[in-house]
Amino acid sequence: MAPPKGFIDLAAAYSTSDGTFVNIIGAVVDLMPIARTRSNEYMITFKLLDQRLRDSAYGSQGLTVRFFNADQRLLPKVGAHADIVLLRQIKIMPFNNQPIALSNYQTSVLVFPAAAIPDPSFSIAYQGTSRLNSLGVPAAVGKLTLEEQAYVIELKAQLSSTIAQIQIPAALAAPAAPAAPATPAADQSRKRDPHMPLPTFRYAEKAKEQSGLGPKFQLVKELRHQKFADICAQVVKKFPNQFGTCELYVTDYTENKDMWYYTPPEEETAAQRDGDEYGYSGIQKKTWPGPYGWLVLKVNLKDPHAHFANRNVEEGDIVLLRNVKMKIMREGAKLEGDIWPDTRNPEKVLVLKMSYEKREINELLARKESYWAARKAKEPRQQQQDELPKRSAAEKKRQKKQRQQERALARVGVTEGSRNMKRDDGTNKHVRCSTEEAVPSSVRDILDPDNVRHTAKLRGRTQIIPFINAKYRAKVRVVDFEPKAIEDFAVLPLPEEDEGSSPIDAMHWDASPKYEWFLQLLLEEAGTPGTTAGGKKEQMWIGLAHEEAQYLLGRDMDDPQDLRSNPQLLAKLKEKLCILWGNLEEKRADEPLSNRSFECCVMEYGIELDDSDPEKKSVPFGYQKLFRMFGTTIL
Repeated sequence: MAPPKGFIDLAAAYSTSDGTFVNIIGAVVDLMPIARTRSNEYMITFKLLDQRLRDSAYGSQGLTVRFFNADQRLLPKVGAHADIVLLRQIKIMPFNNQPIALSNYQTSVLVFPAAAIPDPSFSIAYQGTSRLNSLGVPAAVGKLTLEEQAYVIELKAQLSSTIAQIQIPAALAAPAAPAAPATPAADQSRKRDPHMPLPTFRYAEKAKEQSGLGPKFQLVKELRHQKFADICAQVVKKFPNQFGTCELYVTDYTENKDMWYYTPPEEETAAQRDGDEYGYSGIQKKTWPGPYGWLVLKVNLKDPHAHFANRNVEEGDIVLLRNVKMKIMREGAKLEGDIWPDTRNPEKVLVLKMSYEKREINELLARKESYWAARKAKEPRQQQQDELPKRSAAEKKRQKKQRQQERALARVGVTEGSRNMKRDDGTNKHVRCSTEEAVPSSVRDILDPDNVRHTAKLRGRTQIIPFINAKYRAKVRVVDFEPKAIEDFAVLPLPEEDEGSSPIDAMHWDASPKYEWFLQLLLEEAGTPGTTAGGKKEQMWIGLAHEEAQYLLGRDMDDPQDLRSNPQLLAKLKEKLCILWGNLEEKRADEPLSNRSFECCVMEYGIELDDSDPEKKSVPFGYQKLFRMFGTTIL
């Protein structure tokens, strides 16, 4: 909706020439308490926003408006966020390299309290003689047109979602005028609608004790979207990143439900815990140390603040973070803070380590002690409930897995005795396949070189499809592996981002790099069937990504690290793999391979080749067939 005749939108006002007089209308999104200037005048400062300015590349925080008057009672009666303010003949001037709207003797103002502005569906009632309740002198009220009134109603509706995320604390509301004889304008304003009293205001000094950390100091529970604040908090975690950035996770032990919720251990479900039921698969991340709930705020730092924090701030330190911009980036995101460089003073650091002399710090430590005392009080009861399950957890898991295997074997008519007899044929008893009830397949059947299972009718034509999503069980033995050096079985993972999880979930609690398992095995048919034309047994390469390799190596294998700098882990890995492939690693060229066959699970899948790959044109539909081992464990 375009502004009414004679008015411009706030984006145009924001970029207009210095010294220009404009007529504007906007919604209040920020409000500072009334203050005294050096010339002993009263001053009120607030910010206005409309849809055009909100969506612009600049000024999305609002256009600052500042009024001066020697009589405090004559300042605009701005009382809360979402109030709509109409200004005529206000002057745009630069201040700290930013435009600001300054009042002058020509300026007139009308304030429409948010509670008195109806929904647009009721606007028809205000298209005749009815007028919106407004606060201002009679001359300003009399100038209000139906077009301007309709714009006020529409503007509030357009910004409803934006304003809903912003809450101006009551302590920042404009204070009431001291008791004095009412002016004629105030009398007439009250007579217009006796059922609509003027807003009640309170002095900021009475609503909230003045902080020794400055007027912008706020507790975490008071932080809101698109606000700037100074925050005194304790560092829970610190993550130095590349390119001059740092992430701090801080708390002052006050709750803000706009932030991320960190689940306490007693509320976690089995689905939320890392790994599978037996702990074979997945990277087991270290437990979040607390505090839990809506208590921890993420703050993003850039240089020079990041450089200072990376070198000087440690976990557990109490810091004062100056001029933190609060934001919620998108729908469903959580509240977090940013500290970017100061454009006027690029070397200024806005991160300060605090001593224990301030009142706010003592209050923070008292809240911390109270929080952890309450957490500790829960532990004895929780320990009593968990003590017996913890003692028997391993036994329970073993028994549960055994029952599952017995039920599976019973369905196919295989007894435990017959299974043991089957394993007496030289099969490696120290390697277990999780789907032993499945009918085994030969390597040749899995590879399907004649495309018996990879032929389908598509659009009336018989075509060869590149792969099928299928799982098999095979009896094989390892005859080769990649990479050729076992030291290269642990690699650094490629970075990836998970937007659906907590920002903590994708991180580890130290700055050292984390490794993943990755290797390939050449498997050969263990039985007599499935030989090639030359009389050799069929072979296939299979891959093991981190989860499959972790499952294969079992729970007693440590997490992967740099194997070239960790000889103990390398020796343990070689000892484990020796169970799988015998003398494969150390055998000489003329020495026969002595290892036992084993049963494993194999998964068939496909990947699309890049357009630059020369093989893409030679494979059906540009997809390459691959195989991966899964569900196989070295006991």
